[in-house]
Amino acid sequence: MVRETKGGVPAAESNTVLNAAPLFNNFVQERYLPFVQQNKRSWKVDRGNLQRHILPYLGGYRLSDITAETLQGWIDALSQSGLAHSTCVRQYWLAKYIMNCAARWGYLPEDRALKAPRSLRVSTDQGRSPVLLSSSELDRLLGILRKYPYWSSANAIYLMILTGACKSEILGLRWEDVDLARGVLTVTANFTGRQRLIPLNSEAQKFIEKLPRREGIPWLFFTSLGTHLTYITRDWYQLRDEFGHPELRLQDLRHCFAHFLINIGIQRSELRHIMGHYRPEALAEKYTAVNHAGKP
Repeated sequence: MVRETKGGVPAAESNTVLNAAPLFNNFVQERYLPFVQQNKRSWKVDRGNLQRHILPYLGGYRLSDITAETLQGWIDALSQSGLAHSTCVRQYWLAKYIMNCAARWGYLPEDRALKAPRSLRVSTDQGRSPVLLSSSELDRLLGILRKYPYWSSANAIYLMILTGACKSEILGLRWEDVDLARGVLTVTANFTGRQRLIPLNSEAQKFIEKLPRREGIPWLFFTSLGTHLTYITRDWYQLRDEFGHPELRLQDLRHCFAHFLINIGIQRSELRHIMGHYRPEALAEKYTAVNHAGKP
């Protein structure tokens, strides 16, 4: 039997707690998601993360059987699948928040196992070599992206490949930032607030000219509702699966662009001017190692 508190929080009757602790999946579907739909603007992001990264691993566990060790095994599996470090951290904190809700609402007697002063260990990708695509592979990826001309996400990724810019830089572009006459984009760094110019090759300029526009919308990339596009991860997963490289990350596209510049003779010391916050010394270490390994 379930009752509702004054704050709208679904709470279990005390005499049912742990007698039949619900499965994590059932708790999420019947209690957590209905609650966040009414109380959290980004609940659809939670739902997407749950469906893709959390429920396939934790969904079959009873709440009372999930321990810190269980969560660590799940986080290790996410990291080994190629998920970015920051994304793994976000998935962990979402799962932890859901477990905290279960404890507060009476579905768990306490959440002591999750009250460690630090998050679980999440393996970073510091030692992970970038995935570098050959010219033919990049052409094939661009061909896949061209199949979805009405996907703002596919168009944004296409421009990332052509410019080597970060996801945040591309998604933040407004039409006032585009200067096709000079062949540059003006972007503002998130952390320093400094502006920098991104040079556009002829293909990038032609691509931008053909982008769909809608009156009253300042963004190059926007949703079907006309709002600013900020989330492309789900579409990227679908696209990279179609490409046949489920390990490929969006930041690898930036690595590919830098590697291309190095191959055509751009000095590593010049990369910072072209690619913003890239550290030339870090690039030298990464790409020297890749070249010694015989990568194209």
